[in-house]
Amino acid sequence: MLGVAAVGIAGLVVAPAPPASAGLPYGCELSAVCVYLTSADWIARRPTASFTKVTEEFVVLGPRSRHGYAVFNSRFDDTVYLMSRDGTEVCVEPHSTWFHDESGTSRKIADLQIVDDFNCYLDGGY
Repeated sequence: MLGVAAVGIAGLVVAPAPPASAGLPYGCELSAVCVYLTSADWIARRPTASFTKVTEEFVVLGPRSRHGYAVFNSRFDDTVYLMSRDGTEVCVEPHSTWFHDESGTSRKIADLQIVDDFNCYLDGGY
C-alpha cells in the first residue's frame, strides 16, 4: 500500500493519490480529470465534476468544481493546470492528485486547463 507523500508550497498541498480501491481509481473515469468539491466527496470517491478534453485555454469552473477540495488527474500523458482566483497556477502531473490546504490559504481553484504535455512548466506558480 502506498503512503501519501506531500509537499506544501505556499499553503497548498500536492500529493500522489491514495491507494486505489476496486473499480475506477478514486471513482474517476480513466483519461479524465476529476474534481471533488469537499473532503467527504474525496473520501467517498465521488467526483462532483470531470473533464476529458485537452484545452488551449483555461476553462472557468462551475459550481460542482469551483473551489474544489481535490483534483485527481487520471490521464497518463497530460498535465493539468489549475488557476486560483488571484491568477496563480499549480500543475498536476499525470496520475497525480492535488489537495487544497484548508488551513493555510484563501487560494482556491477557479479555472482548469488540460495540456498535452507530460511535464509541468510553471513560472512562479504555487
